Amino acid sequence: MNLPNHLIIRPFHPDDAADQYAIVTDPRVAVNLMQLPSMEFAQTQKWAEEPKPGHHRLVAELNGRFIGAINIQQTLRPRLMHSGKLGLSVHPDYWGQGVGSVLMAAGLNLADNWLNLLRLELEVYTHNAPAIHLYEKFGFATEGIKRKAVFGDGRYFDGQIMARLRHPEWYPAQPVLPPTRPLKKPEPAHATIRPPRYPDDLDGMYHTFRLPEVGRTTLQMPSQEIGHTRDRLKDAPPGLYRYVAEVDGRVVGMATLYQKQNPRERHVANLGMMVHPDYWGRGIGSQLVDALIQLADNWLQLSRVELEVNTDNPAAIRLYEKHGFVIEGTHKLHAYGDGRMADSHFMARLRS
Repeated sequence: MNLPNHLIIRPFHPDDAADQYAIVTDPRVAVNLMQLPSMEFAQTQKWAEEPKPGHHRLVAELNGRFIGAINIQQTLRPRLMHSGKLGLSVHPDYWGQGVGSVLMAAGLNLADNWLNLLRLELEVYTHNAPAIHLYEKFGFATEGIKRKAVFGDGRYFDGQIMARLRHPEWYPAQPVLPPTRPLKKPEPAHATIRPPRYPDDLDGMYHTFRLPEVGRTTLQMPSQEIGHTRDRLKDAPPGLYRYVAEVDGRVVGMATLYQKQNPRERHVANLGMMVHPDYWGRGIGSQLVDALIQLADNWLQLSRVELEVNTDNPAAIRLYEKHGFVIEGTHKLHAYGDGRMADSHFMARLRS
């Protein structure tokens, strides 16, 4: 390390906005980040002045000059609060001089000794070998590759997902999913697949969302109150597309497609789904996925649809594989619920 002893690590300050903007818009840095070359200073200024809940930002200062930054975003969803995401940038004038290592040490101290995170993850483009080497030096291991994750500079970039785990020995084995299906094979059910209607569908959705069997394989909570479901049903954010499955006048399932809003990820959407346990194994999930794929391919022109599914949910994995989804990797210690820490596969379906 060639840095002098007076390198300072301190919290980010709104006055750092101009220096931050200068780093992230440098073409040598920007090629490894997520913004567009047209990003304006006002966007960075707003980011600097309005920190989001769960965001922790540190900077490296040398002789009064801002030369790099690291941020950790703790996930605030109740079942994911043991995890966080890491981002790092260093001014090119100081590449190869140990600034990244000093920032990484400070960030990991924050994650381990103050936030008590068990899982810290990041995404790095597969072409960024120096960054990958740095992360490996600090204990990050590759979990998989997201194909065509981001578009920029006229081409697609693959994203390498890496994670660093603390105390994995606390969760040595993932319990087997308990049986919840009927003993005999249930009869297929034909559902009407349609957009949700408020308030007609509120009760059906609420009684599905809050079931422990549903929560175990999703990220829902059995303590979820009807007001939370009402707010979700009433107010769909931009980019969220939804279908429900109705059988005999009863809403028994719901599936969503969320198109990412970053311009460089508009070709990507996340798929989520849940079905009432009374209708598991009856083809409801397949009908919902079919409808979303038609929407993705023929109306939204998406080239990548991705999802996460617990590794102990083989029925769901088979369903997604039947519709062209491929396992790209596995998040370790991903989600806590029902008394166990679940690993999750991340899967994707690509369209030419």
